[in-house]
Amino acid sequence: MCLIREGFLSTSQAVAQHLPYLRRYARALSGSQGSGDAYVAATLEALIQDPKVLEAGLSTRIALYRLFTKIWNSVALNGMSSGGSPSQPVERHLAQIPPKPRQAFLLVALEGLSEDDAAKVLDIDAPTLRDLVEESGRELAAEIADETTHILGHN
Repeated sequence: MCLIREGFLSTSQAVAQHLPYLRRYARALSGSQGSGDAYVAATLEALIQDPKVLEAGLSTRIALYRLFTKIWNSVALNGMSSGGSPSQPVERHLAQIPPKPRQAFLLVALEGLSEDDAAKVLDIDAPTLRDLVEESGRELAAEIADETTHILGHN
């Protein structure tokens, strides 16, 4: 009995080439590699359950990120800004940005997706994506300004 379906190997290779990038995005979004990897694993499990998600007329990368996003957004806790204490300053600033703008920012700035592709991942239109990215910029600027004021105020 042949365990490898025709086309499965090429599909798994197509997915595998995007996993390091999906892990990077997941880590930045969640604030830790362990948590990010758990979401990536859940994404892969969902993909095994329904491989047709890759046949939705999207590139493998966009379809994979879109599936990850559906799983991420299905967890109510991810709908709030993180109040945790990430170890790195950049992670701390990112954690304060509301989830949707943070996702939009990371998809464009970290992952290098076009606005159209990032909008497809988030299942929104491009103008809405632009608004979210702009919101994330304002949030980051405010976070950095607050930190700078705090540092300068204590000298």
